[in-house]
Amino acid sequence: MGYAVVGYFDKASDKTIKSLWQGMADANVCDYLINSANNPHIKFAMFGEADVEAVKEVLMSLAQKTKKIDVHFKTYGFYPNEKPFICIDVAASVPILALQAQIQTACEKHGVSDARGYFEQGIWKPDCQLTRAFDKSKLASAKNYLAGTNLPFDGQLERIGLIEFHPSKQLFSYELS
Repeated sequence: MGYAVVGYFDKASDKTIKSLWQGMADANVCDYLINSANNPHIKFAMFGEADVEAVKEVLMSLAQKTKKIDVHFKTYGFYPNEKPFICIDVAASVPILALQAQIQTACEKHGVSDARGYFEQGIWKPDCQLTRAFDKSKLASAKNYLAGTNLPFDGQLERIGLIEFHPSKQLFSYELS
């Protein structure tokens, strides 16, 4: 079982991103996210194992001290792995980077971190997945679909929480102050 500390967006951003998830499903690229029990989010940290109750206390405390954060969804990006995936890059603002650093520091003692290093300072970048990994033969369909959509747009990060995966399941979340 894996876990991720995530940030959730405002309702309008959530709706926009879910429509992109649906578009990816309709284009026969990836239907996992639209069919998941999750909402669009930024991953701030990932763990192979976690002390869920300890992380819950940490996130509740952080949420009480953290104001909602304006976000700018700026470009589409993809990770050109053997099985690529597509995301929306979020502008790496000072408040987003600071929140991620606080989450990493506060949660690292409560879980076994992702060993690949994607969430280390200077490496992590904020994004929101539009697909899970898919077959490279579907890249043209993904590109054609995304070419007909509109970016950039602005939104707000409103909650932080913990998910369990796969399959994705929201365990809890807390409203930012």
